[in-house]
Order: sequence, then structure tokens, then C-alpha cells
Amino acid sequence: MKLSKTDRKLRIRRRIRKISFGTEAKPRLSVFRSNKEIYVQLIDDNKGVTIAASSSRD
Repeated sequence: MKLSKTDRKLRIRRRIRKISFGTEAKPRLSVFRSNKEIYVQLIDDNKGVTIAASSSRD
């Protein structure tokens, strides 16, 4: 059975998050691309906070 677009996206996200973990010294980079904009975040997974965020809308 073919996966829907959202199911495929979630599966890829979970696979990456199993191996990727951000610290304060080396934060995780999260990128979201829509058809019109791009959004980027630096995330510290130890504290569970977003260090910095930016988008092409800024």
C-alpha cells in the first residue's frame, strides 16, 4: 500500500530523529520547506528549547 504524503514525511522525520540529537554546543538544525517559504531552527534537545529560528519571511 502506498503511503500518503504526510505519512511518508513522518516516517522520514522519525528515522532522522533516531540518530540526530542536538546539544547546546552542537545544536540540531531543523529545516522546513513549503512551496513559498523556508523555515530554519536550531534546537537544543537536552533542554528541549529552540535556540534560534529564522525564515525567508523575515
